[in-house]
Amino acid sequence: MASISQMKDPLYVGKAIRAQLEHEIPKDLPLEKDFREGSDYTITDHVHDLHKSLCTDTRTLELVTALIDALHTFARKTKPTHAEWIKAVSLLTRAGQQSTPEVNQFVLLSDCLGLSVLLDELEHPKPPGCTEGCEPGPFFIDDVPEIPSGGSLATSETVGEKLFFEGSVKNVEGEVIPGAVVNVWQADGDGFYDVNSEVPSATNDRGKIKTLEDGSFSYRGILPTAYPIPSQGPVGEMLRALGRHSHRSAHLHFHITAPGYDDLTTALYPSHSPFLGTDPVFATKKSLICDLEQDRNADNWKRMGFSDDEVQEIGKTSGRVWLWRYNFVLPSVEAVKEFKERANLA
Repeated sequence: MASISQMKDPLYVGKAIRAQLEHEIPKDLPLEKDFREGSDYTITDHVHDLHKSLCTDTRTLELVTALIDALHTFARKTKPTHAEWIKAVSLLTRAGQQSTPEVNQFVLLSDCLGLSVLLDELEHPKPPGCTEGCEPGPFFIDDVPEIPSGGSLATSETVGEKLFFEGSVKNVEGEVIPGAVVNVWQADGDGFYDVNSEVPSATNDRGKIKTLEDGSFSYRGILPTAYPIPSQGPVGEMLRALGRHSHRSAHLHFHITAPGYDDLTTALYPSHSPFLGTDPVFATKKSLICDLEQDRNADNWKRMGFSDDEVQEIGKTSGRVWLWRYNFVLPSVEAVKEFKERANLA
């Protein structure tokens, strides 16, 4: 173990380290034991001992210790070659290099390996009878216009067939939750969100709606279609190597909040959509898949707030409105806390 004077001696230590020592003196330890694979003291033991001696943050030590155990166990089990290791490191390097504020390749990697779903289930477990959740994805925006229940989420120029959504928000006892804030966002009929459309425009296909006194809410919008996640980078390469595709099922996003209740972030999927069983980010769940109806009665369209002209416009909707219904169930904050403790997830 080196003394401070040894650390600062130019005979032993180079200029770059000596400059850093002006700001911080690292803790040095003697090498007391050799490590060797197959012995009773391996590199895994050595790394753990070093961190236990130096790391002062308990949670950081817990996380890194578990990560090292998992990585070293993986290496011993699969015995990757050096060439395979280089290939994996190259993928991670390019994931960092090609990440942008709009498309974070590391987040996509987490999504496509199922890690994001697992973390959400661990942090936000849902007691029986509650609506299941999922990650919000990259296009969530909290600061969006509020529209009245029954209003329109989409502009008149938005591509796609007309949709009327009816929902309610209740608790596990079946009691309505008035005043819950429902943030909705979705892709249009061409599979584009307003933030990544071919012709970027003002806020569209998104908004906040407050539930009424009976816990209900509704809105007029557009039937969403399936679209791909970014597939030109390393995550796309990984998906292709695994025989998977990058196509997400059509869906609607929801983020629902109410005082005293656990926040819900989820998405709903029409049963007619392709890719429900092969969603690249593992967000589809059977309880979130909905059967839609088609309403071709013009009188009903008017009651929903649509005009005949906008529904029957040639090339857009073929004279029908899609009806989508879903009842959301929220657990209380206390119920989630108790559930996590009983399930040993806390």
